[in-house]
Amino acid sequence: MTTIAQTLGEVEIKGKITVPAEADAEGITIYNKNSGKGSISSKNGEFAISVSLKDSLYFSALQYSDLLVVVDENIIKTGSLHVEITENINELAEVVIRPHNLTGNLTADLKNIPVQQLDLPTWSAAEINNMDFSFAPDVQSGVSNAAMGGGGGKYGFQPKKIIGGLVDILAPTSSAKAVDPFRKKASFTMLERELTSRYDPEFFLEVLQIEREKISEYIAFLSEQGVAQVLLEKENELQLLDLMVLQSFDYRQR
Repeated sequence: MTTIAQTLGEVEIKGKITVPAEADAEGITIYNKNSGKGSISSKNGEFAISVSLKDSLYFSALQYSDLLVVVDENIIKTGSLHVEITENINELAEVVIRPHNLTGNLTADLKNIPVQQLDLPTWSAAEINNMDFSFAPDVQSGVSNAAMGGGGGKYGFQPKKIIGGLVDILAPTSSAKAVDPFRKKASFTMLERELTSRYDPEFFLEVLQIEREKISEYIAFLSEQGVAQVLLEKENELQLLDLMVLQSFDYRQR
């Protein structure tokens, strides 16, 4: 297989994605993790992408479960790939109805639910204040919350901290902006350098329907809309591709 990979090198394969009946096969992202190149499926689920032996292809869309395909010798020889993906169904947790014979009438149900009277000691506040005791954490103990600030927020709250947090949400301070990586936007120069080095003109034309002479104008449009700099990192390339596809529709309809 190593010899075949060295002989054939990178080849373009054509493929087709099969989806469940009456589901939409258009707009599914195909991403080659090894080369960093990507593609988008057509209305009929067809796509084309360049691969090498043992490359990992990720198929991803919001409504479908993610799929990973490793390119083998047969895919390289035939130049084709046919995959089938399934819908991503979020199932609700199982609901267990306990045998309390509940009717839905709160007054009646409270009478039917068994309760136990506990014989607990009663002490006055003065008596408790003079006792030598310490609290051990249990299931009802407060949790340490970093947003409350310091040890004072472990079992209580600090109004100034809460009010300050609300102000930061409505009108973020400069320090808050520095913490959130998505607030830092990529410049036009950075976008143009990164996108043109990763994707060739054929990608812009076939996937985004952007002609060669319009690429710089489209990237300028992206820059005006605001692209988070963190999306240019390799591990976020799928999100970057999704954003580029969505913004290409807006760009063409201006």
